[in-house]
Amino acid sequence: MILGRIDYLNLLPFYLFLKRYYPRVLQTSNFKKGPPSAINRMFKRRAINAGFISSVKSRGQKGANIGVLAYGAVTSVLVLEGEFQADSESATSNALARLLNLKGRVAIGDKALKLFADGAKAIDLALAWQAKYKAPFVFARLCYTSGDRLIKRMEKRFFRRMTRRVPQFILQDRAKKTAIAPEEIRAYLNRLEYRIDNKAAKALKKFLFLVKDQ
Repeated sequence: MILGRIDYLNLLPFYLFLKRYYPRVLQTSNFKKGPPSAINRMFKRRAINAGFISSVKSRGQKGANIGVLAYGAVTSVLVLEGEFQADSESATSNALARLLNLKGRVAIGDKALKLFADGAKAIDLALAWQAKYKAPFVFARLCYTSGDRLIKRMEKRFFRRMTRRVPQFILQDRAKKTAIAPEEIRAYLNRLEYRIDNKAAKALKKFLFLVKDQ
């Protein structure tokens, strides 16, 4: 299986899980790196077999119940003051900002989390969605084109074994690379959820229905 890898902090628990239980998946020859928008493109042209695909691009794809979602503030998907400007690394967040008619610059990922930590004035897109629709928001879903049995085993084990506890040396390394304090990273990971339960699945279906014309 060739995995699309997005090196954002939000997926750190998933990659630590893979490192422990499925190390061969993380061998250099078995994954391709890129931001969400690039992973979407690679998945569409079948350059990868699996990856966390932006929700807005996951329509009609085979998907696990593993995703990146929030039931409250996410703090890494923001709309900052100013004229509307899409984030080139995003697909779902740009679509969500348009759907909610929010003006400003969209920022996602670690750079957005850094802006939040530094006190930037911004609208949290997860909170804006929840305020309007009273539902969690699913930003990405683990989609795949093959390896059904492997993905299903992986999903079951992930929900049994997944932890947000990051080894100190990894935490310090990521803090240095992102200029985000370790305690901010810990707090951020605790804000995220990874199981697409019935409530989240219904919210995802609603979002895809609302953006079908975009």
